[in-house]
Amino acid sequence: MKINRQILVAALLTGALALVGCGGSSSDSGSGKLDKGNQAQEQVAAPEPEPEPEPEPEPEPEEAVQSVYRVGDTLDDGGLQIVYVASGEHVEENQFLQPKDGNKYIFIKLAFINGSKADKGISIYNFECYADGYAADAYYGGDDSLSATLSSGRSTMGSIYFEVPADASEIEIEYTPTSLFSDKITFAFEGEADSGYVLEANNGRAEDAVSVGETVEGTGVAITYLSCGTWESDNMFAEPKDGYHFVSLELEFENTGSSDAIVSSFSFDCFADGAACDAVFYRDDDLSATISPGRKAKGTVTFEVPDDAEVIEVEYEDNYWTSSRITFTVQ
Repeated sequence: MKINRQILVAALLTGALALVGCGGSSSDSGSGKLDKGNQAQEQVAAPEPEPEPEPEPEPEPEEAVQSVYRVGDTLDDGGLQIVYVASGEHVEENQFLQPKDGNKYIFIKLAFINGSKADKGISIYNFECYADGYAADAYYGGDDSLSATLSSGRSTMGSIYFEVPADASEIEIEYTPTSLFSDKITFAFEGEADSGYVLEANNGRAEDAVSVGETVEGTGVAITYLSCGTWESDNMFAEPKDGYHFVSLELEFENTGSSDAIVSSFSFDCFADGAACDAVFYRDDDLSATISPGRKAKGTVTFEVPDDAEVIEVEYEDNYWTSSRITFTVQ
């Protein structure tokens, strides 16, 4: 049987087209898979960039620490305010207490105000003087001593004296505070200079002050305040300064404890309008004794006070470790 050539050709063409269609479908399928992969890659979020670190703040410049203080300066040493009041040359009137040839006496005046709650001790022995770098001798002939023990709120003002070469070009006074961790404080001598500073009067009265005739219990002792009054010295070399007078308190101590008790006039401090007053130690009946349990001692404590003081009080250091004090009213 003869095969129609046109039909055969048509059949062959149809088969070829079928094969081509299968190949195209496979190609399209593969192309779809690649598209899906690309889409998945596009859907993955890109990591956010890490924030840049903020620049560290520049350190603030440190305040310059003053190393040398001059007349008019004020500083604070652990709650103890110190004012450099004045400086100058001291002229000694006593002909037997003159400086060596080529030397002179100088002084610096300082004020101390205790703004802390603890007692503060100030002593002229905590000062050293250097003239052109060389140590100079202290002079103890001045009449306004600086030494004092200040309870909270009390103050003192006085001078420290030294003998230095008359031609010294640079004079500095170093003060070693009684606080354990304080550095030395240096004051420059500035010749005749005065800031005009005056201590502010503190006329507050202690609420629990003991009056004449009363007895108060201390640490292991009972203290009776016997009397108080002005004392007149019969020693021509033991007279108060102009504008001052002596006051004296008579006290009796009884040992109520089980061990010996030491009583001394050095345990007393006097304050006139808040400022420390000088003690007088050359009376024959100064209070000083060691008393056994049940025994008693009687004596006086005496101070030089301003004539114009409004409030005068005497404090007894009852306990050194706790700074406990007993106050006696004078006026």
